[in-house]
Amino acid sequence: MNAMLPIELADQILDHGHRLGLPLIATCADISSARPAQLADGTPVASLFPFSQDAGAYWRQGDLALHNAIVTVARGLAEPFYFDRGKIGSWRPLRVDPEIEREAQRRSYAVESAIVAPVHLPAGVIGAVVWATSAPGVDIAAIFDREAAVLHPLALRFIAACNAGESQVTQIVQHRLTRREVQCLKLAAAGKTDAEIGIILGLSVPTIRFHMRQASGRLGEIGRLRTVQRAVALGYARPN
Repeated sequence: MNAMLPIELADQILDHGHRLGLPLIATCADISSARPAQLADGTPVASLFPFSQDAGAYWRQGDLALHNAIVTVARGLAEPFYFDRGKIGSWRPLRVDPEIEREAQRRSYAVESAIVAPVHLPAGVIGAVVWATSAPGVDIAAIFDREAAVLHPLALRFIAACNAGESQVTQIVQHRLTRREVQCLKLAAAGKTDAEIGIILGLSVPTIRFHMRQASGRLGEIGRLRTVQRAVALGYARPN
């Protein structure tokens, strides 16, 4: 299968938006980056889509992700959700901090309702695509139930393509960690010190440090913190 470029996938995103009555589109390829994703000619990808005039050129606001309620939800949810006049809903029950919903209502950018497809990529990259409308009275929950499973894979392909660069090639490498290294990484991710890991596993502290150094080398990282972060991103461990 030939890889589709962001600009090609953008047309599909727009088509779905018009079909669903959600013509306002906002995108962000990496919420951690102050620099928006760009096409080969330097055009910001987000500028390909029409969005609320109240939001302006939002992709130029380097600190937008720090105070945007929708981005806050996307950080903690890797599945689609919808925004309906300040309320957040999804496929399953959510316990959303009331302050997040109040913030979403305060800074709605004249958006009445929207479907948001967060995308969580390897190495901790988070992006999102938003399909929205400023028209009142839209039954967004019904549209979400019917269409979210279609929109989410499209958002995934788009955000992945934006992060893949011009080559559109993703390199996959193998990390052969030993069972003991993984045990150490799991405990380190849970907040245990080398001494505590040694007590739990019945090993000396120098031995624990040896296994952690070995894991760092296999994962291509330097330092305990970066090694643990990489192990979590690759699914070898999870934080408490």
